Amino acid sequence: MRLPPKHQRDVLKIGELAEELGTTPRTIRLYEELGLIAPDRTEGGTRLYARKDLKRMAIALQLGRVGIGLEAVQKLAQTREQCGTGKEASAAMQPLLDDLRKRVRGLLNDLEELDRDLERADMLIRQCENCQNRPNRKDCPDCPINKNVDLTNIVRLIWDPNCP
Repeated sequence: MRLPPKHQRDVLKIGELAEELGTTPRTIRLYEELGLIAPDRTEGGTRLYARKDLKRMAIALQLGRVGIGLEAVQKLAQTREQCGTGKEASAAMQPLLDDLRKRVRGLLNDLEELDRDLERADMLIRQCENCQNRPNRKDCPDCPINKNVDLTNIVRLIWDPNCP
């Protein structure tokens, strides 16, 4: 049986889902193996992903992009269904959500600090826009970056590696 065109159906094939999510079919198969999604299949074995699969994959991928490991994502996805009551599920999920919230807040703090550092680095480097010297300590001894290198960690990475 041949499937109708994509715009005429409520399900996606694996390649379509991958394209929609900006990932690969291999990643989708991995998430399926981990039990995060469970697509239907045609008689010929073609995986068919519903909107619920798209939504679950989207949040799982988002968590992965910010550094949350697959094991933690899998635990989030499967803990509730393993519980016998709502009370048990609530008790099991609360520490997982608390831990995730702490990790996300830590990431936000790190990103805010990095953003401030990037802003300082950008301000320093813009001072060199019209400089004709080679960008190193030897050829530009009065470089404003050298004099202010301690104002930003990023400059230590992108500028002269021999700077004290």
